[in-house]
Amino acid sequence: MRDSSITVELMTYPFSRSTYSDIAGGDTAVHSFIGDEQFLLAIVEFEKALATAAHTSGFITDDEHVAALKAIDSYELDVAEISTLSAGGANPAIPIAKQLKALAGEVGIKGIHTGATSQDAIDTALVLVLKRGIAELLDGCTHIMRMLAGLSELHADTPIVGRTLGQAAQSMTFGLIAANWLEVLDNACQEVERASTLLPVQYGGATGTLSATHPHGLDIHDQLAQMLGLESHPRVWHTNRVPFARVASALSIVAGAIRKIAGDIVFMSASEVGELREATPGGSSSMPHKANPAAAIAADGYARRAPGLANTMLESMDSRLQRGVGSWHAEWATLRELVAVTASAQSRLYASLIGIGVNKEAMENNLIDTGTIGHTHDLIKAIIDHAEFIHRPHSEDGCSYCEPWQDPVRTRKNPSEGRNNDSAESST
Repeated sequence: MRDSSITVELMTYPFSRSTYSDIAGGDTAVHSFIGDEQFLLAIVEFEKALATAAHTSGFITDDEHVAALKAIDSYELDVAEISTLSAGGANPAIPIAKQLKALAGEVGIKGIHTGATSQDAIDTALVLVLKRGIAELLDGCTHIMRMLAGLSELHADTPIVGRTLGQAAQSMTFGLIAANWLEVLDNACQEVERASTLLPVQYGGATGTLSATHPHGLDIHDQLAQMLGLESHPRVWHTNRVPFARVASALSIVAGAIRKIAGDIVFMSASEVGELREATPGGSSSMPHKANPAAAIAADGYARRAPGLANTMLESMDSRLQRGVGSWHAEWATLRELVAVTASAQSRLYASLIGIGVNKEAMENNLIDTGTIGHTHDLIKAIIDHAEFIHRPHSEDGCSYCEPWQDPVRTRKNPSEGRNNDSAESST
């Protein structure tokens, strides 16, 4: 029973899916593309593009096109209402199409949901929100990778014990550790970018034959793909779920890369190790002396959810006959949640790394030998040179941490010169 003495201040979170989980993850830029409203609006976006594609292909007349667009442009989405109405047909495209047809009237009805089935609208809507969310996710990961490049160069000569199978091993440098973190994240991001680029439009009609719009069907399909900026192949993938399984697997790889980095930070921040310390560590409700690497811990927690969500997508490849029975329905929330948890993991890892304290003295004290560092410098340079994302134009000018590590600045003999934040080289 709720304690009436506790006052709860209600807030409005516009990207509803999971208010606490999203906001506790920090930055919600990615989540702004994948909320319930954004998903449902993408169905409306599909319908508008489809009406224009049908008109361009000559399947509907000028008057039908104008009436359809007028109806779509005047449509006001009510998320709660559509969610309630969706129960009857087990998907949201049915009530949205019904409402749009009512608005379009007799003249415009042919331009609404033209030759489409519900799966065409829903799959394409998912593709649209996924691509937008993933683009924002990759931008956030690029911030992290630029920080890691900076740490790699700054600590190229900072000795630290290497650890294999949980035991102290030969010495290396913290710069190479940071470079290895950079490499795994860059490799993972390449995978998800490729998977996102390959996401296609969905338009096949009731059983994937495009019979309702024959002989214009394929032309409408390709016009629709072009208008939405999506791939046109595979042509119809109602029960070929590889595009979604591929992007889900790639997202879980990114989450795994983040978890690897976060796990290392947690270990290196342990009291008895003391090599790293987050700039704003978390406390304890019962032990005030603690300085928990809270951001890295949260990143680990979010990232751990990704493999299970990806597994649901792999399970959903069992898409029977010409329409998945439950498997298709399982994808809608799963895919968006997978993007969300990966983005929250990325956000928390960024929070962990920004201004992280590097205790050189502790690193030196933990050494068991001072042996050669081998090809450390060569390896760091090779990783930075081959990392794709850090060499791309930055989408955010004036980033206080990333900007000093732009390519022209890397030519400095002293890579720490001009740093806006020098806490990464401090001894804590």
